[in-house]
Amino acid sequence: MGEPQVAVRARRAIVILDRFILSLSRHWLFLFNLVFGLYAGLPVLAPLLVTFGQVRLANLIYFVYQHLCHQMPSRCYFIGRFQVAICERDLALYGGACLAGIAFALVRDRVRPLSIPIWIILIGPLVVDGVTQVLGLRLSTWQLRTVTGLLASGATVWLVYPYLEEGFKEIQASAGSQLRKVEAEKRST
Repeated sequence: MGEPQVAVRARRAIVILDRFILSLSRHWLFLFNLVFGLYAGLPVLAPLLVTFGQVRLANLIYFVYQHLCHQMPSRCYFIGRFQVAICERDLALYGGACLAGIAFALVRDRVRPLSIPIWIILIGPLVVDGVTQVLGLRLSTWQLRTVTGLLASGATVWLVYPYLEEGFKEIQASAGSQLRKVEAEKRST
């Protein structure tokens, strides 16, 4: 007598889940870059949409991002006469994460993670710039917000992505092994 229907369905669900996990583990870097690219790109698109008469779509972007960023005009870039939907620092952080992720794709098999002490040194300027500005001790400039944001995002990608790459390779091996076992079982029955 064959396997109970519940066990067959459970096995199929597990195989589907393993395939999904395997695919995710193979394409994690693309997905991260896509998310960071969209997060940084949509705010830049908003002033362009206004320029080309797509005000309702631009306003939707501004509305969504007002909950994610202060959008202070004095701390935002402008394209033409229209403000980008996130501040200079956020644009540098998230756009920088996308750019650093693209660079990581080119060296992913040859780069080792950044050490924590070096990472702390590299994010230090962002922390100092942000904290001293918030406390009213000094005014930051668009150049400082941009450079410190890019530096911090690049350092964070350099710290985290090599570990993610290693972890996702282990997941690929495990999920791939499970799927090969299932395929071998299918062939033997």
